[in-house]
Amino acid sequence: MQFKFAVFAILICALVLSCTATYISAAPSLSLSWYKDNGYGMGNDIGGYFTVNTNVSPDVVYVEFYVDDELQLNDTVAPFSWSLNTGNFTDGTHTIKAVAYDSIGETAIAEAQRNFVEYSMNFLIIVFVIVVVVLAVSLVAALVWAKKKEAKRKS
Repeated sequence: MQFKFAVFAILICALVLSCTATYISAAPSLSLSWYKDNGYGMGNDIGGYFTVNTNVSPDVVYVEFYVDDELQLNDTVAPFSWSLNTGNFTDGTHTIKAVAYDSIGETAIAEAQRNFVEYSMNFLIIVFVIVVVVLAVSLVAALVWAKKKEAKRKS
């Protein structure tokens, strides 16, 4: 009798297991990288045009891009990326966030903080003038040194 009960119990368990679908799913993966299109940056300070690129798992169907929790783009075509112009935002620290979604609605989030800066034209002109002056002085010094060396060689 115990043997029949054990066989019956095993059959019931096998039936339950075969009728129960077990789904194993993993959340999508997401990481960000930055490409400087026509911008400048040092450390977390950035200004100008950048492309925010994603590296996602194959199950991702779309990625949303945010600045300070305000949706900027919903990209539905891989490879998922966003063209960012820091001039469209106020100067200061901002949080750039991307949210990747897979086909069953699971998400992955990647965030980065960047300080949006804008250098004025006056600042850029001053830097340019300083660079030109330093190069000119270096050139004159090299020419004077070469002439002295030539004169010394002739005497």
